[in-house]
Amino acid sequence: MYPRRGHRGGETHHGRRSRIRPAAWVRRMLPSSIHAGSSADRGATAVEFALLLPLLLLIVMGIIDFGRMLNAQQTLTQAAREGARLVALGQPNVTGRTQAAATGLSPVGVAVQSSCPVGAGAGSNGTVQTSYTFQFTPGLGYLVGLFGGTGLSGTTTLTARGVMPCET
Repeated sequence: MYPRRGHRGGETHHGRRSRIRPAAWVRRMLPSSIHAGSSADRGATAVEFALLLPLLLLIVMGIIDFGRMLNAQQTLTQAAREGARLVALGQPNVTGRTQAAATGLSPVGVAVQSSCPVGAGAGSNGTVQTSYTFQFTPGLGYLVGLFGGTGLSGTTTLTARGVMPCET
């Protein structure tokens, strides 16, 4: 049979739109077991969530601490470069100025490994090594011990070395 004149899809024979709601259409198409969960299923979901929540929090805290440690390493490396530059230029108070360059890290150990004597040529270098003891968030110390840290204390020592050619 041919469609009636002016008839569009989705209309009844009276010219009105059909009143099928999308939610009702979805419910008709899906099996009843998908959208109707029993209370036992909800309880099992709560237990699974309770079991996985500590692991998820540990992963998130580990990501945050790794970011903090990476930031501290970059700051320490920049301070070592600054100290090596000061040594290469023959500037005074290298230790204090290198520690000041490590903003946000305290205490920073500074060791001038080789300095530039007056009149040193391009063949010699000024070398500075910096170190800092990084403290992880409490609770992650157990994992730090597994990956080469100092056990349950949750600390690891970061070091950086800066080398610059002498310019004096």
